[in-house]
Amino acid sequence: MKKESSFNKEAFGEKVAVMANKVAVNRYISAIRDAFASTIPITITAAFFLLVNNVLLAEKTGLLRGIPGREMISEICVQAYNGTLGILGIMVTFLIGVRLARSYESDGALEGIVALAAYVSLVPNIISITGVEGTEIQASGALTQTYTSASAMLLGILAALISVPLVVKLTANDRLKIKMPESVPPAIAKSFNSLIPAFFTISLFAIGEVVLRTVTGLTVPEIVVNILQAPLVGGFQTLPGILLYVFLSTFVFIFGIHGAFVFGAISGPILLTSLQQNVEAIGAGAAAPNIVTQPFLDAYVYMGGGGTMICLVIAVLLFSKRQDQRMIAKLGGVSSLFNISEPMMFGLPIVFNPVYAIPFCIVPMVSTILAYLATSLHLVNPTYILIPWVTPPVLSGYLATAGDFRAALLQIVIIIIGTLIYIPFVLFSNKIEEA
Repeated sequence: MKKESSFNKEAFGEKVAVMANKVAVNRYISAIRDAFASTIPITITAAFFLLVNNVLLAEKTGLLRGIPGREMISEICVQAYNGTLGILGIMVTFLIGVRLARSYESDGALEGIVALAAYVSLVPNIISITGVEGTEIQASGALTQTYTSASAMLLGILAALISVPLVVKLTANDRLKIKMPESVPPAIAKSFNSLIPAFFTISLFAIGEVVLRTVTGLTVPEIVVNILQAPLVGGFQTLPGILLYVFLSTFVFIFGIHGAFVFGAISGPILLTSLQQNVEAIGAGAAAPNIVTQPFLDAYVYMGGGGTMICLVIAVLLFSKRQDQRMIAKLGGVSSLFNISEPMMFGLPIVFNPVYAIPFCIVPMVSTILAYLATSLHLVNPTYILIPWVTPPVLSGYLATAGDFRAALLQIVIIIIGTLIYIPFVLFSNKIEEA
Protein backbone atom coordinates (compact mmCIF):
# COMPACT_ATOMS: atom_id res chain seq x y z
CA MET A 1 0.00 0.00 0.00
CA LYS A 2 1.37 3.38 -1.01
CA LYS A 3 2.10 5.80 1.75
CA GLU A 4 0.42 9.14 1.16
CA SER A 5 2.73 12.09 0.97
CA SER A 6 2.32 14.63 3.74
CA PHE A 7 2.88 17.37 1.18
CA ASN A 8 -0.35 18.46 -0.43
CA LYS A 9 0.52 19.93 -3.82
CA GLU A 10 -2.91 21.41 -4.42
CA ALA A 11 -3.12 23.01 -0.96
CA PHE A 12 0.33 24.55 -1.42
CA GLY A 13 -0.62 25.84 -4.86
CA GLU A 14 -3.79 27.34 -3.45
CA LYS A 15 -1.82 29.19 -0.75
CA VAL A 16 0.61 30.55 -3.33
CA ALA A 17 -2.30 31.63 -5.51
CA VAL A 18 -3.98 33.43 -2.61
CA MET A 19 -0.76 35.27 -1.71
CA ALA A 20 -0.09 36.23 -5.32
CA ASN A 21 -3.68 37.39 -5.76
CA LYS A 22 -3.34 39.66 -2.73
CA VAL A 23 -0.26 41.21 -4.31
CA ALA A 24 -1.94 41.53 -7.72
CA VAL A 25 -5.10 43.24 -6.42
CA ASN A 26 -3.30 45.62 -4.07
CA ARG A 27 -4.40 49.09 -5.15
CA TYR A 28 -0.87 50.52 -5.17
CA ILE A 29 0.70 47.68 -7.13
CA SER A 30 -2.29 47.57 -9.49
CA ALA A 31 -1.94 51.31 -10.14
CA ILE A 32 1.75 50.94 -11.02
CA ARG A 33 1.13 47.86 -13.19
CA ASP A 34 -1.78 49.46 -15.07
CA ALA A 35 0.15 52.68 -15.57
CA PHE A 36 3.01 50.81 -17.24
CA ALA A 37 0.52 48.85 -19.33
CA SER A 38 -0.92 52.15 -20.60
CA THR A 39 2.53 53.25 -21.82
CA ILE A 40 3.07 50.18 -24.04
CA PRO A 41 2.18 52.06 -27.28
CA ILE A 42 4.62 54.81 -26.27
CA THR A 43 7.49 52.45 -25.44
CA ILE A 44 6.99 50.46 -28.64
CA THR A 45 6.99 53.70 -30.64
CA ALA A 46 10.20 54.73 -28.86
CA ALA A 47 11.71 51.33 -29.60
CA PHE A 48 11.14 51.83 -33.32
CA PHE A 49 12.97 55.17 -33.41
CA LEU A 50 15.79 53.87 -31.20
CA LEU A 51 16.27 50.93 -33.53
CA VAL A 52 16.34 53.15 -36.60
CA ASN A 53 18.83 55.56 -35.04
CA ASN A 54 21.13 53.00 -33.40
CA VAL A 55 20.97 50.08 -35.83
CA LEU A 56 20.20 51.52 -39.26
CA LEU A 57 21.64 55.05 -39.03
CA ALA A 58 24.60 54.62 -36.65
CA GLU A 59 27.50 56.70 -37.97
CA LYS A 60 30.04 53.88 -38.26
CA THR A 61 28.08 50.63 -38.28
CA GLY A 62 24.60 51.61 -39.46
CA LEU A 63 23.16 49.52 -42.28
CA LEU A 64 21.76 52.69 -43.93
CA ARG A 65 24.44 55.15 -42.78
CA GLY A 66 25.15 56.27 -46.33
CA ILE A 67 21.62 57.25 -47.38
CA PRO A 68 20.90 60.89 -48.27
CA GLY A 69 19.38 62.90 -45.44
CA ARG A 70 20.72 60.58 -42.74
CA GLU A 71 21.36 63.43 -40.31
CA MET A 72 17.85 64.82 -40.70
CA ILE A 73 16.25 61.40 -40.19
CA SER A 74 18.47 60.90 -37.15
CA GLU A 75 17.30 64.22 -35.71
CA ILE A 76 13.69 63.15 -36.22
CA CYS A 77 14.42 59.96 -34.28
CA VAL A 78 15.99 61.97 -31.45
CA GLN A 79 12.96 64.27 -31.26
CA ALA A 80 10.64 61.25 -31.19
CA TYR A 81 12.73 59.77 -28.38
CA ASN A 82 12.47 63.03 -26.45
CA GLY A 83 8.70 62.85 -26.74
CA THR A 84 8.44 59.21 -25.65
CA LEU A 85 11.10 57.64 -23.43
CA GLY A 86 12.47 61.10 -22.72
CA ILE A 87 9.36 61.94 -20.69
CA LEU A 88 8.36 58.43 -19.63
CA GLY A 89 8.87 59.26 -15.95
CA ILE A 90 6.36 62.12 -16.17
CA MET A 91 3.85 59.97 -18.06
CA VAL A 92 4.06 57.15 -15.52
CA THR A 93 3.72 59.53 -12.57
CA PHE A 94 0.54 61.04 -14.01
CA LEU A 95 -0.93 57.66 -14.97
CA ILE A 96 -0.26 56.16 -11.55
CA GLY A 97 -2.06 59.15 -10.05
CA VAL A 98 -5.05 58.56 -12.33
CA ARG A 99 -5.20 54.79 -11.75
CA LEU A 100 -4.74 55.06 -8.00
CA ALA A 101 -7.40 57.76 -7.68
CA ARG A 102 -9.89 55.60 -9.58
CA SER A 103 -9.34 52.80 -7.07
CA TYR A 104 -10.67 55.30 -4.51
CA GLU A 105 -13.64 55.92 -6.85
CA SER A 106 -12.40 59.39 -7.77
CA ASP A 107 -12.34 60.80 -11.28
CA GLY A 108 -8.55 60.65 -11.48
CA ALA A 109 -7.76 63.63 -13.70
CA LEU A 110 -7.11 66.11 -10.89
CA GLU A 111 -5.30 63.52 -8.81
CA GLY A 112 -3.02 62.72 -11.75
CA ILE A 113 -2.19 66.41 -12.10
CA VAL A 114 -1.54 66.72 -8.36
CA ALA A 115 0.77 63.67 -8.50
CA LEU A 116 2.72 65.29 -11.33
CA ALA A 117 2.82 68.65 -9.53
CA ALA A 118 4.01 66.95 -6.35
CA TYR A 119 6.78 65.21 -8.29
CA VAL A 120 7.99 68.39 -10.01
CA SER A 121 7.93 70.13 -6.62
CA LEU A 122 10.49 67.60 -5.40
CA VAL A 123 13.07 68.01 -8.18
CA PRO A 124 15.59 70.87 -8.44
CA ASN A 125 14.70 73.57 -10.96
CA ILE A 126 18.15 75.13 -11.20
CA ILE A 127 20.81 73.44 -13.32
CA SER A 128 24.44 74.32 -13.96
CA ILE A 129 25.68 74.50 -17.54
CA THR A 130 29.38 74.59 -18.37
CA GLY A 131 30.20 76.82 -21.33
CA VAL A 132 32.80 76.19 -24.01
CA GLU A 133 35.41 78.23 -22.12
CA GLY A 134 34.73 76.48 -18.83
CA THR A 135 32.48 79.17 -17.44
CA GLU A 136 29.55 77.88 -15.40
CA ILE A 137 26.08 79.27 -16.00
CA GLN A 138 23.05 78.58 -13.85
CA ALA A 139 19.65 78.21 -15.52
CA SER A 140 16.49 78.34 -13.43
CA GLY A 141 13.09 76.86 -14.19
CA ALA A 142 14.72 73.98 -16.10
CA LEU A 143 13.53 70.38 -16.14
CA THR A 144 16.03 68.05 -17.82
CA GLN A 145 15.64 64.47 -19.00
CA THR A 146 17.43 63.41 -15.86
CA TYR A 147 14.11 64.07 -14.15
CA THR A 148 11.62 63.47 -16.95
CA SER A 149 12.84 60.11 -18.27
CA ALA A 150 13.01 56.74 -16.52
CA SER A 151 16.14 57.81 -14.62
CA ALA A 152 14.19 59.33 -11.73
CA MET A 153 11.02 57.29 -12.22
CA LEU A 154 11.14 55.81 -8.73
CA LEU A 155 10.76 59.29 -7.23
CA GLY A 156 7.74 59.93 -9.47
CA ILE A 157 6.17 56.66 -8.36
CA LEU A 158 6.67 57.54 -4.69
CA ALA A 159 5.27 61.04 -5.23
CA ALA A 160 2.12 59.61 -6.85
CA LEU A 161 1.63 56.90 -4.22
CA ILE A 162 1.89 59.44 -1.38
CA SER A 163 0.15 62.49 -2.85
CA VAL A 164 -2.94 60.81 -4.31
CA PRO A 165 -4.24 59.09 -1.13
CA LEU A 166 -3.57 62.36 0.73
CA VAL A 167 -5.52 64.54 -1.68
CA VAL A 168 -8.35 61.98 -1.90
CA LYS A 169 -8.76 61.86 1.88
CA LEU A 170 -8.59 65.63 2.22
CA THR A 171 -11.13 66.08 -0.57
CA ALA A 172 -13.54 63.80 1.31
CA ASN A 173 -13.44 66.20 4.29
CA ASP A 174 -16.48 68.48 4.00
CA ARG A 175 -14.82 71.19 6.08
CA LEU A 176 -12.17 71.66 3.37
CA LYS A 177 -14.66 72.06 0.55
CA ILE A 178 -15.46 75.45 -0.92
CA LYS A 179 -19.21 75.69 -1.30
CA MET A 180 -20.26 77.15 -4.64
CA PRO A 181 -23.73 78.43 -5.67
CA GLU A 182 -25.99 75.92 -7.43
CA SER A 183 -25.77 77.99 -10.62
CA VAL A 184 -22.09 77.09 -10.97
CA PRO A 185 -21.51 74.18 -13.41
CA PRO A 186 -20.77 70.87 -11.61
CA ALA A 187 -17.32 70.50 -13.17
CA ILE A 188 -16.21 73.90 -11.88
CA ALA A 189 -17.79 73.29 -8.46
CA LYS A 190 -15.94 69.99 -8.20
CA SER A 191 -12.66 71.67 -9.03
CA PHE A 192 -13.16 74.23 -6.28
CA ASN A 193 -14.00 71.42 -3.83
CA SER A 194 -10.52 70.05 -4.46
CA LEU A 195 -8.74 73.40 -4.33
CA ILE A 196 -7.71 73.34 -0.66
CA PRO A 197 -6.67 69.63 -0.68
CA ALA A 198 -4.58 70.17 -3.83
CA PHE A 199 -3.04 73.37 -2.41
CA PHE A 200 -2.17 71.66 0.88
CA THR A 201 -0.71 68.55 -0.80
CA ILE A 202 1.49 70.40 -3.28
CA SER A 203 2.63 72.85 -0.60
CA LEU A 204 3.61 69.96 1.66
CA PHE A 205 5.81 68.47 -1.07
CA ALA A 206 7.39 71.83 -1.92
CA ILE A 207 8.14 72.53 1.76
CA GLY A 208 9.58 69.05 2.15
CA GLU A 209 11.93 69.59 -0.80
CA VAL A 210 13.31 72.87 0.55
CA VAL A 211 13.68 71.55 4.11
CA LEU A 212 15.45 68.34 3.04
CA ARG A 213 17.77 70.20 0.68
CA THR A 214 18.61 72.78 3.35
CA VAL A 215 19.21 70.24 6.12
CA THR A 216 21.05 67.54 4.17
CA GLY A 217 22.65 69.51 1.36
CA LEU A 218 21.26 66.92 -1.07
CA THR A 219 18.35 67.18 -3.48
CA VAL A 220 15.39 64.83 -3.00
CA PRO A 221 16.29 62.84 -6.17
CA GLU A 222 19.82 62.36 -4.80
CA ILE A 223 18.42 61.13 -1.48
CA VAL A 224 16.06 58.69 -3.21
CA VAL A 225 18.81 57.43 -5.51
CA ASN A 226 21.24 56.89 -2.63
CA ILE A 227 18.75 55.26 -0.25
CA LEU A 228 16.31 53.38 -2.51
CA GLN A 229 17.05 53.38 -6.21
CA ALA A 230 20.75 52.53 -6.18
CA PRO A 231 20.34 49.45 -3.91
CA LEU A 232 17.36 48.21 -5.95
CA VAL A 233 19.08 48.69 -9.31
CA GLY A 234 22.30 47.29 -7.88
CA GLY A 235 20.49 44.25 -6.51
CA PHE A 236 19.13 43.41 -9.93
CA GLN A 237 22.62 43.78 -11.41
CA THR A 238 24.07 41.01 -9.25
CA LEU A 239 23.79 37.44 -10.49
CA PRO A 240 22.16 36.16 -7.26
CA GLY A 241 19.72 39.07 -7.28
CA ILE A 242 18.50 38.58 -10.83
CA LEU A 243 18.41 34.79 -10.40
CA LEU A 244 16.14 35.19 -7.38
CA TYR A 245 13.79 37.42 -9.36
CA VAL A 246 13.75 35.08 -12.37
CA PHE A 247 13.07 32.08 -10.13
CA LEU A 248 10.19 33.74 -8.27
CA SER A 249 8.51 35.13 -11.39
CA THR A 250 8.85 31.71 -13.09
CA PHE A 251 7.90 29.55 -10.09
CA VAL A 252 4.45 31.12 -9.64
CA PHE A 253 3.63 30.24 -13.27
CA ILE A 254 3.44 26.60 -12.18
CA PHE A 255 0.34 27.47 -10.18
CA GLY A 256 -1.32 29.35 -13.02
CA ILE A 257 -0.17 32.78 -11.84
CA HIS A 258 1.30 35.13 -14.42
CA GLY A 259 4.67 35.97 -12.85
CA ALA A 260 5.40 38.98 -15.03
CA PHE A 261 1.94 40.34 -14.22
CA VAL A 262 2.42 39.98 -10.45
CA PHE A 263 6.05 41.12 -10.21
CA GLY A 264 6.09 43.56 -13.14
CA ALA A 265 5.11 46.51 -10.96
CA ILE A 266 8.23 45.89 -8.88
CA SER A 267 10.71 45.06 -11.64
CA GLY A 268 9.46 47.49 -14.31
CA PRO A 269 10.74 50.77 -12.81
CA ILE A 270 14.06 49.20 -11.80
CA LEU A 271 14.77 47.60 -15.17
CA LEU A 272 13.72 50.70 -17.10
CA THR A 273 16.00 52.82 -14.92
CA SER A 274 18.86 50.42 -15.70
CA LEU A 275 18.06 50.68 -19.40
CA GLN A 276 17.95 54.49 -19.28
CA GLN A 277 21.35 54.58 -17.57
CA ASN A 278 22.77 52.41 -20.36
CA VAL A 279 21.25 54.64 -23.05
CA GLU A 280 22.68 57.79 -21.47
CA ALA A 281 26.12 56.26 -20.94
CA ILE A 282 26.45 54.95 -24.48
CA GLY A 283 25.07 58.23 -25.85
CA ALA A 284 27.87 60.01 -23.98
CA GLY A 285 30.48 57.65 -25.39
CA ALA A 286 30.99 55.73 -22.14
CA ALA A 287 30.53 52.05 -21.31
CA ALA A 288 27.08 50.83 -20.34
CA PRO A 289 26.99 50.46 -16.53
CA ASN A 290 24.30 47.78 -16.29
CA ILE A 291 24.10 44.17 -17.47
CA VAL A 292 20.46 43.48 -16.63
CA THR A 293 17.75 45.55 -18.30
CA GLN A 294 14.24 44.82 -19.49
CA PRO A 295 15.44 43.89 -23.02
CA PHE A 296 18.09 41.64 -21.41
CA LEU A 297 15.31 39.51 -19.90
CA ASP A 298 13.11 39.72 -22.99
CA ALA A 299 15.93 38.73 -25.34
CA TYR A 300 17.73 36.02 -23.37
CA VAL A 301 15.43 34.67 -20.65
CA TYR A 302 11.86 34.92 -21.94
CA MET A 303 12.42 33.57 -25.45
CA GLY A 304 9.10 31.99 -26.37
CA GLY A 305 7.59 33.31 -23.14
CA GLY A 306 7.89 32.16 -19.52
CA GLY A 307 10.17 29.18 -18.90
CA THR A 308 12.12 30.01 -22.09
CA MET A 309 9.21 28.21 -23.75
CA ILE A 310 10.72 28.11 -27.24
CA CYS A 311 13.08 25.38 -25.95
CA LEU A 312 10.20 23.18 -24.80
CA VAL A 313 8.39 23.64 -28.12
CA ILE A 314 11.48 22.42 -30.00
CA ALA A 315 12.03 19.51 -27.58
CA VAL A 316 8.42 18.32 -27.94
CA LEU A 317 8.41 18.59 -31.73
CA LEU A 318 11.69 16.68 -32.04
CA PHE A 319 11.38 14.01 -29.36
CA SER A 320 7.82 13.58 -28.16
CA LYS A 321 5.80 10.66 -29.53
CA ARG A 322 2.59 11.82 -27.92
CA GLN A 323 0.29 13.17 -30.59
CA ASP A 324 -1.56 15.44 -28.16
CA GLN A 325 1.69 17.15 -27.09
CA ARG A 326 2.91 17.46 -30.68
CA MET A 327 -0.37 19.02 -31.78
CA ILE A 328 -0.26 21.57 -28.93
CA ALA A 329 3.41 22.32 -29.69
CA LYS A 330 2.58 22.96 -33.35
CA LEU A 331 -0.23 25.33 -32.45
CA GLY A 332 1.52 26.92 -29.48
CA GLY A 333 4.83 27.13 -31.29
CA VAL A 334 3.54 29.90 -33.55
CA SER A 335 2.64 32.10 -30.59
CA SER A 336 5.90 31.16 -28.85
CA LEU A 337 7.78 32.70 -31.77
CA PHE A 338 6.33 35.98 -30.51
CA ASN A 339 7.02 35.15 -26.84
CA ILE A 340 3.42 34.25 -25.98
CA SER A 341 3.49 31.08 -23.90
CA GLU A 342 -0.12 30.72 -22.70
CA PRO A 343 -1.18 28.08 -25.31
CA MET A 344 1.66 25.82 -24.17
CA MET A 345 1.27 26.80 -20.53
CA PHE A 346 -2.33 25.69 -20.26
CA GLY A 347 -2.53 23.30 -23.21
CA LEU A 348 0.38 20.95 -22.53
CA PRO A 349 0.02 21.84 -19.61
CA ILE A 350 2.82 23.31 -17.50
CA VAL A 351 0.45 24.45 -14.76
CA PHE A 352 0.33 21.89 -11.90
CA ASN A 353 2.48 19.51 -13.96
CA PRO A 354 5.25 18.09 -11.72
CA VAL A 355 7.17 16.68 -14.71
CA TYR A 356 7.58 19.94 -16.61
CA ALA A 357 7.68 22.19 -13.53
CA ILE A 358 11.34 21.30 -12.88
CA PRO A 359 12.85 22.25 -16.27
CA PHE A 360 10.40 25.14 -16.53
CA CYS A 361 12.16 26.74 -13.54
CA ILE A 362 15.69 25.53 -14.36
CA VAL A 363 15.97 26.67 -18.01
CA PRO A 364 15.29 30.40 -17.39
CA MET A 365 17.89 30.40 -14.62
CA VAL A 366 20.46 28.71 -16.85
CA SER A 367 19.61 31.22 -19.59
CA THR A 368 20.13 34.07 -17.13
CA ILE A 369 23.51 32.74 -16.03
CA LEU A 370 24.76 32.27 -19.59
CA ALA A 371 23.59 35.69 -20.75
CA TYR A 372 24.88 37.42 -17.61
CA LEU A 373 28.35 35.85 -17.91
CA ALA A 374 28.56 36.51 -21.65
CA THR A 375 27.69 40.18 -21.13
CA SER A 376 29.96 40.65 -18.11
CA LEU A 377 32.88 39.07 -19.99
CA HIS A 378 32.19 41.40 -22.96
CA LEU A 379 31.51 38.48 -25.29
CA VAL A 380 28.35 40.35 -26.35
CA ASN A 381 27.40 44.00 -26.18
CA PRO A 382 25.12 45.07 -23.31
CA THR A 383 21.44 45.58 -24.08
CA TYR A 384 20.42 49.21 -24.40
CA ILE A 385 17.72 49.24 -27.08
CA LEU A 386 14.17 48.83 -25.82
CA ILE A 387 12.58 46.22 -28.08
CA PRO A 388 8.91 45.17 -28.19
CA TRP A 389 8.55 42.06 -26.03
CA VAL A 390 6.92 40.24 -28.97
CA THR A 391 10.11 40.46 -31.05
CA PRO A 392 11.02 36.88 -32.13
CA PRO A 393 14.07 35.15 -30.58
CA VAL A 394 17.46 35.60 -32.31
CA LEU A 395 16.24 38.82 -33.93
CA SER A 396 15.54 40.28 -30.48
CA GLY A 397 19.13 39.81 -29.30
CA TYR A 398 20.53 41.42 -32.43
CA LEU A 399 18.24 44.44 -32.07
CA ALA A 400 18.50 44.85 -28.28
CA THR A 401 22.30 45.18 -28.57
CA ALA A 402 22.09 47.62 -31.49
CA GLY A 403 23.18 45.12 -34.11
CA ASP A 404 25.60 42.78 -32.33
CA PHE A 405 25.36 39.47 -34.22
CA ARG A 406 27.10 37.74 -31.30
CA ALA A 407 23.98 38.35 -29.20
CA ALA A 408 21.93 36.45 -31.77
CA LEU A 409 24.47 33.59 -31.63
CA LEU A 410 24.23 33.62 -27.83
CA GLN A 411 20.47 33.25 -28.09
CA ILE A 412 20.92 30.22 -30.36
CA VAL A 413 23.34 28.68 -27.84
CA ILE A 414 20.84 29.30 -25.01
CA ILE A 415 18.04 27.73 -27.06
CA ILE A 416 20.15 24.64 -27.77
CA ILE A 417 21.14 24.20 -24.11
CA GLY A 418 17.60 24.86 -22.92
CA THR A 419 16.24 22.29 -25.37
CA LEU A 420 18.76 19.71 -24.12
CA ILE A 421 17.56 20.32 -20.56
CA TYR A 422 13.90 19.88 -21.56
CA ILE A 423 14.45 16.68 -23.62
CA PRO A 424 14.76 14.16 -20.71
CA PHE A 425 11.54 15.49 -19.21
CA VAL A 426 9.74 15.23 -22.55
CA LEU A 427 10.86 11.59 -22.82
CA PHE A 428 9.83 10.92 -19.21
CA SER A 429 6.43 12.43 -19.94
CA ASN A 430 6.09 9.96 -22.82
CA LYS A 431 6.96 7.04 -20.56
CA ILE A 432 4.37 8.07 -17.99
CA GLU A 433 1.71 8.12 -20.74
CA GLU A 434 2.76 4.65 -21.97
CA ALA A 435 2.62 3.25 -18.41
